[in-house]
Amino acid sequence: MRPWAVLAVIAVVAGAVWFVLARSPGQVPETATSPVVVADATSATTEGLPQSARPGTAATPAATPDQAPMPGNDPQDLAAYFRPGDPEPTGAELITALQEAGVRTGLGAFNPPGTSPPLEGLAVPEDFRLPDGYVRHHQVTDEGVPLEPILMFSPDFVLLDAKGRPIATPANRVVPPELAPPGLPLRWVRVGKP
Repeated sequence: MRPWAVLAVIAVVAGAVWFVLARSPGQVPETATSPVVVADATSATTEGLPQSARPGTAATPAATPDQAPMPGNDPQDLAAYFRPGDPEPTGAELITALQEAGVRTGLGAFNPPGTSPPLEGLAVPEDFRLPDGYVRHHQVTDEGVPLEPILMFSPDFVLLDAKGRPIATPANRVVPPELAPPGLPLRWVRVGKP
C-alpha cells in the first residue's frame, strides 16, 4: 500500500475520533422527539441547577411525575426492569421479569427458584455399585447447597418382573424401597426447609 494512502486512512480515522470526542457526554441531538432527564448523581452540589443541567448518567426518557425515571430501555439490562428506589429484587423476580419480556438467555434461561424443589429418595453411597437401569441423581438447593445423591431409574430403563413383564415405574423415576437393588441400605434422604 502506498504511504499517502496510509496517511489518508489515518486522517479519516482521527477525524472520526475527534468528532465523537468533541461532542459533550450529555448532548442530545436536536432531532430528539422526547424530553430527557439526566440522573442526579450529586444532588448536594447541584441543588440549584435545573434537572437537565445536572451531571449524571446517560439521558433516558422522561418519567411521569408520579414515577422515577427508568435507568434505560435496553431489554438486556436488568436495570430496565426495576426503578431506582425499588426494593432489591429477588432472583425469582429478576428471572420472571426477564422471561415476561421475552428474554430467554442468561438468567432468563433458568426457572425461578422454588419451581423445581429437590426430590426425596433413597440415599446411594458413593461406593455402592449400581446395576444397569439405576442412576445416582445429584441435586443442589436453590441456595447452592449440594444434597446427598438419591436413587433413580435411568430414563431409558424398563424394569421387568420375574416373568419378563414390564413393571410400572414412578413418573418422577425415584426408586421406591420395594424396587431398590439388592444390597442397597435403605435410608431415605429427606429435604428440609431452608
